[in-house]
Amino acid sequence: MLTVKVSWHALTGSWMVQPLQADETTATEATGLHEWASAQPDLVAVRMVLAATNYSCFWVEMPGVSNRHLARALPFALEEHLVSDPSDYLIVTSGRQAGRVRAYAADRVMVRNLLDVCEAHHIQVRELLPETALLADETLALGDKDGWLLRLPGRFEGWIPAMAISAVMESVLDGWTAERLLIACPGLDQAQLLKTTIDTSFPGVFEDIQLKSGQQPAQWLTAAPPRTLSFLTGEFQPRDSGDNRPRAWWRPLAVMTAACLVVLAVDLAIDNYRMRQQASDVYGQSLALYKKLFPGERIRSLERDFRAKLSGTDGAAVSTGFVSLINRTAKGCAGAGVANLQVTSIRFSDRQQELIVEVQAQNLNDLQTLRQALEKQGLLAEVSSANNDKNIVKGRLKVGESS
Repeated sequence: MLTVKVSWHALTGSWMVQPLQADETTATEATGLHEWASAQPDLVAVRMVLAATNYSCFWVEMPGVSNRHLARALPFALEEHLVSDPSDYLIVTSGRQAGRVRAYAADRVMVRNLLDVCEAHHIQVRELLPETALLADETLALGDKDGWLLRLPGRFEGWIPAMAISAVMESVLDGWTAERLLIACPGLDQAQLLKTTIDTSFPGVFEDIQLKSGQQPAQWLTAAPPRTLSFLTGEFQPRDSGDNRPRAWWRPLAVMTAACLVVLAVDLAIDNYRMRQQASDVYGQSLALYKKLFPGERIRSLERDFRAKLSGTDGAAVSTGFVSLINRTAKGCAGAGVANLQVTSIRFSDRQQELIVEVQAQNLNDLQTLRQALEKQGLLAEVSSANNDKNIVKGRLKVGESS
């Protein structure tokens, strides 16, 4: 992935781009973002390193705050250090040192402006990293043009103009010591001048000061930052670049299978609901029929009681009573030869061992004919009541076993 350093120049209102290559021995000149982007292929993926002059680094003491709640608590801890409201900044964290949390803050509007310009030129920004986060994890002062990149772990991290180096060090080195300081600069004279200043103004702060020259600042930006360290968070999260990759062949099949399973599950749920409704209706009708056929009987298990009544396993008396009576009564009604005879209801009295049969006929003679037909079946039949109702005779017969 192409790596470049970007810096915002407020006076000119423009972005400058400088390619970063660790093997370069000479500094690469920065060019305008528009000019650089016009020379790049469309949709090129770029990792950008934000210049230290465009963000701030803070070391904040936050005792008792776990990493889980750090993102919520950090804006309140930085509120007094920021010029504007914390919501105007993109704040990311990167580790702890000596009980302090390191936080980087970049202006949200500035980052949005950078991404908009890159999007207009079809540049895909995958990462936006703080420049000092790529420095080695040691006490370091790196010469960078007319200033210094200063890294004091747990104390200070950022870019300082050369004319302000003494004032800044007087503030950050107060009550702080370190075993070693490495001063790296393309020219040895500039590094020697800083070493002399520190030895003179801040004696005893560093036990050993080493000088190194001949390397460009880009050659020091080689450390691997944490994967989560990027200003592209939240609304600035980069979009997935997987559109250019071939689509997995199994995804359409998986979607179709999932859709079929959903339809099948819904269909089964509907069928199950209908079956439960039908079972409930059948049970209700069966219960009403049992109460009508066997009034006054206690129901323990409807299905078992029904089967016992019909199969003749509910005791000898019931078996010979109900099953035999209902069978011979049906034969007697069929063999009576009475026209327009209608049986309206049949009830069985378990205590009396007899059937109560209510019928409708045209006259009383038809009732007597029915009674005689039942007696021919070996039953004891008795007309208990009969009355005329609009040229129809309604009668009730008691049918039982003959003694």
